[in-house]
Amino acid sequence: MNRYHDLLNIPIKDVAAHIFRRPCLSVDSASTMLQLAPFLAIGPQIYVDGLIITNKSKKSIGRLGSKHIISNILKSGYPKCLEITAEQMMDDFAGTLEMNSPLSNALEIFTKTRFAFVPITIKDYSFGSKAEQVVAIASLSIRDILPLLAKSNIDIPVKDLCSTLISVDRNTSIRNAIDFMMKHGIRNIGINENADSDDSNNTYPTKMLRIINDRKILEFLLSHNGRELMQRNGATSLTDIGSINHLDMITATKVKRDATNVSRAAELLMDIHNPCLTLEAEKGEKDNFIVTPWDIVMKTMI
Repeated sequence: MNRYHDLLNIPIKDVAAHIFRRPCLSVDSASTMLQLAPFLAIGPQIYVDGLIITNKSKKSIGRLGSKHIISNILKSGYPKCLEITAEQMMDDFAGTLEMNSPLSNALEIFTKTRFAFVPITIKDYSFGSKAEQVVAIASLSIRDILPLLAKSNIDIPVKDLCSTLISVDRNTSIRNAIDFMMKHGIRNIGINENADSDDSNNTYPTKMLRIINDRKILEFLLSHNGRELMQRNGATSLTDIGSINHLDMITATKVKRDATNVSRAAELLMDIHNPCLTLEAEKGEKDNFIVTPWDIVMKTMI
């Protein structure tokens, strides 16, 4: 039995009471990329892991994240991509959870779909005493579970939960970086200093410079410079752009692998300016390990 079984049984309304105090971000299925993409591309000013897609009856019919938008930009090109609708892009997994559902149900959905975002619903009778309607009132993402772990005094060292940080050479194009991230199903990728390396998929960089994630890529693709570039040369032009020169890089907070436990890491990751952490390199070792909210939550509790 999982040693944190009791935490898994806590209702979502108690695990993450704060999600019911913030606006529920949902968009109509007919909304275009031009209308909805900015929610996911504004960086730390507004941190949104996903959007709920609803039909005309306000029923949840799918979810949408950065990955879906990026892949459609590359597939359709600019400016055609701006007119693609949410329904055409979305993940059509329409599963929802009630606020009284246990946390374990949310983690099961995260595991099944590899998309750590789920709408939370209630039964609404406001449309008539006999007309029950299920409506989304909030959304739960993996970051919303971090406060629970931060206060639970979990002493597992982060070195037991970290993942290898895959990196690319600083001259790797934006398009190649995107393709690499999609292929490996990762949201973060390292940029290393080894500019003369012939291996753009080097897993063990000599010295880590920065990290880019799907949000930073989307931010650039929707910026004036990114749109101008794609309009002039098409999405294929991204192949010729060096990642390090055009994207806003993330400087990840470094933590000690033995001295930092799960609860402390969760506390650090609650800061929206910390999308991930990296482990401090020990003598003779390299900066090649990353700790994300997924690592902290899923590897601790599943």
